[in-house]
Amino acid sequence: MMLCNVCHTELADPVYRGGANTSITTMNKVVSGQTRIFHCRTCDHVQTEELPDLERYYAEEYSINEDGVDDDQLYEIRDGREIYRSEHQAAVLLSKIDLHNNPKVLDYGCAKGATLRRVVEANQSVEPYLFDVTDKYQRYWRDFPRPAQWASHTPDPAWSGTLDVVLSFYALEHIPHLGAVLRDIRALLRPGGLFYFIVPNLYANWADFIVADHVNHFSPGSLAMMLARAGFGDIEIDDSSHASAFVVTCRRTETAPEAISDAPASSQAVEELATFWSTARQRISEQEGGVAPDARFAIYGAGIYGNFILSCLANPGRVACFLDQNRFLQGKELNGVRIVHPADVPDDVAAVFVGLNPLNARRIISSVESLKSRDVPCFFLN
Repeated sequence: MMLCNVCHTELADPVYRGGANTSITTMNKVVSGQTRIFHCRTCDHVQTEELPDLERYYAEEYSINEDGVDDDQLYEIRDGREIYRSEHQAAVLLSKIDLHNNPKVLDYGCAKGATLRRVVEANQSVEPYLFDVTDKYQRYWRDFPRPAQWASHTPDPAWSGTLDVVLSFYALEHIPHLGAVLRDIRALLRPGGLFYFIVPNLYANWADFIVADHVNHFSPGSLAMMLARAGFGDIEIDDSSHASAFVVTCRRTETAPEAISDAPASSQAVEELATFWSTARQRISEQEGGVAPDARFAIYGAGIYGNFILSCLANPGRVACFLDQNRFLQGKELNGVRIVHPADVPDDVAAVFVGLNPLNARRIISSVESLKSRDVPCFFLN
């Protein structure tokens, strides 16, 4: 029996089972085990069955952007300039929250603390605090623009009830025991203190549906219920300031938790996502079969979508390279396939599989000059 991580209702049968006995993680690694996904009709939460030995996975295997302090994920290309995720997250945060008067600000589940680093660079009055469940990132914490307090594995008890703001960037989707973590965060805040966090929006980025270590896929309804039950009020859920994400602000309250009625279910949208991913392998197989058997491919996008495409190909040896505009990925390999800038697409590539969010893929590909000039056929996921 599996219970919902938000409202603890017993979950019905899975709405999706991965087609192969492998899954893809946040780190874009293929691991053994079938992905099974459930939908709670009470609070509208979507939930993935946990990976085995999850605690060891985060302590020993999980890492993100560890190739130097500047290593980051590409957010968008804006007017020809690369915008990376921590830069955008810091800009949105500073536009939403007043961080003057020397606030004590904790990044909870911070990894390198890249976003808080940018915030402190922009506002030296911020007193930075850093916490992560592992100590592998401490080398990045030691040279913060302003000296930081930090803790690994568990937050420092001395911080309890003293913090003005707790931040969390892409952490809650990984945590099965949400109630315990939210109690910890609430206890760290002073009365009236602010909790600000970002989590993926499943409905705006379909890849989140199949990420094996994202055990939680939130909706506005499940977020509101989760926070109200945990003793937070003044809940604001913004789905427009950050692409494919919910930006959430709320405050620690001292009153009894607000009663939240059952959330309206997004059953049709969840079913459509399940159908999309259940049939994706067949579509990719048909696209592969439509190209001459000796032709070579490229895959545009070295993220989850691109890796999924690679895993579906009958003959992955035909893939010449991944194409990706993220300079931190170029020159590396993904599952033995090199990653290059789109301008460096090899001459013998006869077709390109597009491993991008289907909601944006055609718009992005239409602006890639190296593909337009070559008139290479592109295969999309939808």
